[in-house]
Amino acid sequence: MATLRLSFVALLVGSLMVSAQQIPAPEVFNDVIDVRVVNVEAVVTDQRGEPVRGLSAADFRLLVDGKEVPIDYFTEVAEGRAAHTAPVEGVAAPREPDEAVGRSYLVFIDESFAVAGHRDFVLEKIESSLSLLGAEDRMAVLVFDGRQIHVLCPWTADRSALARALAEARRRKTRGSQLIAQHRSMTADVETTVWAATLMEYSADEVASLLEPMGKRVSPEARTQLGRTAPAMAAALRGFEAPPGRKVMLLLSGGWSMGVAPQLFGPLIEAANRLGYTLYPVDVANPTPLTLKALDGLAAATGGKVANAVGQDVFRRVVEDSGSYYWLGFIPAWAGVDRTHSIEVELKRPGLKVRARHGFSDLSQAKETALKAEGVLLFGGNAAGQRLIVQLGDPRPAGRGTIELPVTLGVPVESLALTALEKGYVAEAPLAIAIVDDKGGRSDVSGPRLRVAVREVPRGGYARFQTVVKLRRASQRLVFTVRDAVHGGVLWGEASFKP
Repeated sequence: MATLRLSFVALLVGSLMVSAQQIPAPEVFNDVIDVRVVNVEAVVTDQRGEPVRGLSAADFRLLVDGKEVPIDYFTEVAEGRAAHTAPVEGVAAPREPDEAVGRSYLVFIDESFAVAGHRDFVLEKIESSLSLLGAEDRMAVLVFDGRQIHVLCPWTADRSALARALAEARRRKTRGSQLIAQHRSMTADVETTVWAATLMEYSADEVASLLEPMGKRVSPEARTQLGRTAPAMAAALRGFEAPPGRKVMLLLSGGWSMGVAPQLFGPLIEAANRLGYTLYPVDVANPTPLTLKALDGLAAATGGKVANAVGQDVFRRVVEDSGSYYWLGFIPAWAGVDRTHSIEVELKRPGLKVRARHGFSDLSQAKETALKAEGVLLFGGNAAGQRLIVQLGDPRPAGRGTIELPVTLGVPVESLALTALEKGYVAEAPLAIAIVDDKGGRSDVSGPRLRVAVREVPRGGYARFQTVVKLRRASQRLVFTVRDAVHGGVLWGEASFKP
């Protein structure tokens, strides 16, 4: 289905639905120091692939956009616990020696490319290995049915709840066999072409010229489905609650999908690197050396590796690989300009190899607000943040199956940062809207900045903003988000439209 189109037609500054009592003007700070730390988990191995222990911060070089930056925090983690590390001047240790360092395992099951038999075998192995979860560890289970993401189990350390979720996942249907059959039918076309060319006594060069464009074809059904699946993988990371600490994503899908349109996986890598997730893909279709190599390339961009193994005891492999690493932290100069920066970790000792994430993103407030809208749309929002008042007006025709829909938003005044002007005060806040229709089609839009001007600082109440959105004439759910500039976080509200 085509992506929904939505554009803002107008933004009008509305009146304030507040009492205008005079109170002292607030002090406004324009310079904000952002001290968020970017954590880089670096796995170091020797030439035999064995983990290397006992390194210090002095053994590493950390480069951002090709320039070396200081390592502000450093800890070695060995089998899930902080190790004793040689101190380095100017480098802090965020963990005490022998302190448990928890991990969060996000199990994402892609039912669109998975084959039921392969998927079930892997899930059974994961369930049988839940005893490997440490006291500080947790896990969540999500499935994608080809159109929507479903939460089978939120973040929890309850092994019984996780076992029930994994059992439920095994009872669900998959579409991988169907897509593989459709893709293989195109291989039959190649064989037919070779047979016909041989009968007509074509030369080897003539046969090769016929087969070259055919070798680049992919099943249109697979291409269409991947257009939904790859964005859903990225959206799951962006929208699902991101726990603190070490984050791991077990990505159960069909490795052959990597050859359909590799560029579609770019947003997944960006989201994983921005949020600090290490990817461990698992081929649950028809794993071959070629598909596993493709998945390993996907994982390498985030410091992970392909998790398939003989016997498919993938969770044990992931636990072992993700439990021992070096934790490098640095504080970048955050600018909020929606830019992705490269990260490279180098070792000063020869003969060693290192795996780590390849980048991080410096997002603007508007982009962060839009991502929050997407998260609320997919997974629901925190009830404490549902404080926007949303009122839809009467739609009016806009031509070609579209309508213009007036929207009035009520934003708590206490969440608006007021800046003093020569006469009165002004407040601005970025607005974002996420939309889904009744068939799962989604649109995520960063809107304009809401702006209101007042002569006096109001006490309590709501500021009213009015805008108009243009969208298709179809049943849709709309989620609106506004950043809470005073208390932090994001406020949200939602409404449903039926033509």
